[in-house]
Amino acid sequence: MMRHDTQARGDARGDRGAARALGAVAVAFVAALLVLLPAGSASAAGGDRMSDFAVTYDLQADGSMRVTERITWVFPAGEERHGILRNIVVRMGYGDQEGKYRYYDMTDVSVSSPTGAPDAFRVSEFGASDQIRIGSSDEYTRGTQRYEVRYTLHHVLNPIAAGQDGGTAEKTVELNYNVFGANETTPRDRVSVTVNAPAASTRTRCFEGVKTSDTPCSGTPGNPTRFGAEDLSSGDAMTVIASYPATAFDADLAPDVRDGDADSSLGSGAAPAANAAAWAGGIGAPVLAAAVMGALVWTRGRDERYAGLTPGLSPTSTDAAAPVMRGGRPVVAVQFQPPAGVAPGLVGTVIDETANPIDVSATVIDLAVRGFLRIEETGGEGLFKRTDWTLTRLPFPEGERAHAYERTLLDGIFRTGDVVTLSSLKNTFSSTLKRVQREMYDEVVTRGWFRRSPQTQRGAWQTLGIVIAAAGALLLFYGGSAISVLLGAGFSGGAVLGGGLILSGIIVWVLGGRMAAKTPEGSAVNAQSLGFKEYLLTAEAKQIAFDEASMVFSRYLPYAVVFGVADRWAGVFADVARAADAAGQSLVMPTWYVWSGTTFPDFGSIANGVESFSTTSTGTFTSTPGSSGSSGFSSGGGFSGGGGGGSSSGSW
Repeated sequence: MMRHDTQARGDARGDRGAARALGAVAVAFVAALLVLLPAGSASAAGGDRMSDFAVTYDLQADGSMRVTERITWVFPAGEERHGILRNIVVRMGYGDQEGKYRYYDMTDVSVSSPTGAPDAFRVSEFGASDQIRIGSSDEYTRGTQRYEVRYTLHHVLNPIAAGQDGGTAEKTVELNYNVFGANETTPRDRVSVTVNAPAASTRTRCFEGVKTSDTPCSGTPGNPTRFGAEDLSSGDAMTVIASYPATAFDADLAPDVRDGDADSSLGSGAAPAANAAAWAGGIGAPVLAAAVMGALVWTRGRDERYAGLTPGLSPTSTDAAAPVMRGGRPVVAVQFQPPAGVAPGLVGTVIDETANPIDVSATVIDLAVRGFLRIEETGGEGLFKRTDWTLTRLPFPEGERAHAYERTLLDGIFRTGDVVTLSSLKNTFSSTLKRVQREMYDEVVTRGWFRRSPQTQRGAWQTLGIVIAAAGALLLFYGGSAISVLLGAGFSGGAVLGGGLILSGIIVWVLGGRMAAKTPEGSAVNAQSLGFKEYLLTAEAKQIAFDEASMVFSRYLPYAVVFGVADRWAGVFADVARAADAAGQSLVMPTWYVWSGTTFPDFGSIANGVESFSTTSTGTFTSTPGSSGSSGFSSGGGFSGGGGGGSSSGSW
């Protein structure tokens, strides 16, 4: 044991040394860029504030919106700034549609300053926003200044079907827009919003405060429609909603929904040497990253195994210290039972080194099998109309012990009471899911299957990869021109060095994902788990006694869910049931799962229901609220930051 501990400390020192070597490269480039970039290029809002923000939204019949912002900006006393930033959201997630985003094309941008502040501007992509950078790097401004910013956003309005908004039975058109998002850090003393449209608004709502707040702000329908708020603090959003008759707008009004996710001159003087160094770094950095990470994966990232022992076995107290080797494919022998004391969720975690949501869903099923809760189908009749499940918490069964992650899971599911529906957990359970997953990682480390959390091992290296790639991106887009200014000559190596760092970051990120390695004990449990999967894939009905059928079916079903073989396991027990009928014996069906079908439940219907439950619960556990084109007047449809678009500000 002492030898293994010493080896672990040596492994950790090697990992830290390599991380420091690669991290030093990234830190050096980031530090250089911070020195080279013009002063104040990314100042936070700090002591800035808006004493007045008056915006006019002119809605057009085609669904676009012409925006005029009149901003009174108070810069920090005694400080000079170049100007202000306006980040206008143009891309955001669209409802629950994965791989889709809503796009608000921004055009016709213009800027002026009635007080004479520098009003040159540049528009560039900034994450999901288009950033309007107002001011000049050659000029400074101070005190209180006024800016007038104009632009047009397209496809802003939402067509609302009759009755969808919970009010009128006629079709309507709705503006549901975030004047500010929750990422606005500049305090605003007074905000006034005026909305002009082809017709008068019939209803309004307004919300202010932190994201999801339902605190109202003032709104008056008509034409123009007016909204107002005062004393908005850092982090406070503001959302305005106005409903209009659909007849005042074009008939083909629709959101713009797209596919995708909701970011050589040598000069003179010192430039030749800088260019040569940049080319050497741009080519050498990916080679170095591949060499270092390849060596680490080979020496640290491969699973450890006991040499000379049958796969799945661990040395006993009477054995001599078993030698340890790395790598090699495990030899899998059929295991007729799961690893002793290893629950289904932990089996899934040790096999792929990830606590997946399906592992958490299988844990819920396993807790039901063990008597901690009951799962009952509700909301439909028959197999193909199943819409929901009711979960009922039961008293702790005698003799059963729940691990920490299982207790967290139970407490999270039944946070509001001892009887809940699965659908009620939608959009509210993701934080509990993350806690359960962290505790599952803690459990596999406590049991000695990994020396550190697999998630932490992967995450540390992949974060380093992101930092290196981000440094490369900064250099690619900004560093070249900054270094050219510093050298007083053209500098062409920024793109090469930046691209090399980006590629290096990708290499570190990809290979860093393979740095989670099992200990010899973890590899033994992994071999037993894979052996049990082989049994589930090869088991035959004749091997299962009638009097044990219900117990075996229930006990092993959560593991079959983790392995993705629940349908095969159900087929085996369908054969068992037929053989029992032929022998004149009736099998007892499990009671932990209540089927909603009209016929008497059988193993197949229960297995199908459980598999459907696991699939649905996986999506439910991971769901989070998203933005859509739905009505802000419908039930639950309105809150601060819950509309489309949005903006945030800062100075530089």
